[in-house]
Amino acid sequence: MQARAIFPMIVALMLTACAGQQEAAMAPDQPPTPTPHVDRVRVELSTAFAPASTELPPGEATRLETFLDQAEVRPNDIAFVAARPGDPLAQARIGRIKSLLAMRGVGVQQVAPPSSGVAFNHVVLTVDRYVATAPACPDWSGSPATPHTNTPSSNFGCATATDFALMLDNPRDLVMGRTLAPADSLPAIDAVQRYHAGKVKPLLGGSSSSSSSQSGAAGAPTASAAPPASGQ
Repeated sequence: MQARAIFPMIVALMLTACAGQQEAAMAPDQPPTPTPHVDRVRVELSTAFAPASTELPPGEATRLETFLDQAEVRPNDIAFVAARPGDPLAQARIGRIKSLLAMRGVGVQQVAPPSSGVAFNHVVLTVDRYVATAPACPDWSGSPATPHTNTPSSNFGCATATDFALMLDNPRDLVMGRTLAPADSLPAIDAVQRYHAGKVKPLLGGSSSSSSSQSGAAGAPTASAAPPASGQ
């Protein structure tokens, strides 16, 4: 009796295992989700000082400003500067670069000279930037026909990922976040309290929505039925 009861259980377990293996074999591969790709790029500028001078010539100052604009260097960014070893004016020249970048709110950090070296009377300025690249869209690598696998198509999400990459203010945000600046919470608290007290401030150049709707309802003319068209 026991053998007869155990045999159906063994058969059921074997069938369940086979079914699971068949489902695993038939499970389709999930297409990768389109996402922007972020790369860190280092841009470099070699600024030339006049011999025995710590001042940048006007042309070099313009080159520096153009470089910062094209690299989209922003306040609170960090730039790296390196001078030629043995240059007696190195610190003064680096200080001049610091003062120019401080006007933009950009910090400066002195680093060792690059492997390519630094030319005479030059200071090398480098900035790290982050560049977002949109995914290769559209992606119709998968068959547009319904595969009956309950998986999204290969092109699903391509437009959203592309738009997201194009409208990023700072691609660095996809790599690391920003430190929140101090915020004043009193204006938000006051607005909530006025809302609960029914003392919402009117819009600039107009009135609040509640008062305008009430005045509009009071002054609105009474609608009358339109006369029937001729022939009816």
